[in-house]
Amino acid sequence: MTQISSRRAYAYLAVSCAALVAPLSGCVALLGAGAGAGGATYVASGGLSDYQAYYPVSLGQATAASRAVLGEMHISYTGNLHKKENEEAIYGKTTDGTKVSVNLQSPSAQVTKVEMGVGLMGNKVLSQQFFRLLSRRLGVHATVTPPVFHN
Repeated sequence: MTQISSRRAYAYLAVSCAALVAPLSGCVALLGAGAGAGGATYVASGGLSDYQAYYPVSLGQATAASRAVLGEMHISYTGNLHKKENEEAIYGKTTDGTKVSVNLQSPSAQVTKVEMGVGLMGNKVLSQQFFRLLSRRLGVHATVTPPVFHN
């Protein structure tokens, strides 16, 4: 195979992969895009694009605020799980019965990572609304990387 034809083959492969991933939405598409882009995370037009965010608050504050935001969004609470000392999961259902999970992990006493999952494929609009309301309720801005605190 010549160098030109191998480049063309790779180009066709890239276009084919993009065409297969294009109809997907939510978490699966983000996983494919993230894997292809080296797992890069970014903030676009004021909203978090990857359904996770870091907040400069304690696990308890983030958990209480997350439960309040789910209620505000009319997502019914179905339970929670205290996984470890620094991990919590909250479960709920939307009005149409779609399962929702909010996983919270606190790498330090001052920082909590919040992840939201909606159904099997995710829901970008619902996730962005959740993070927007959570930031407002906590009174802090979310970041896509853990905040750094200097002593």
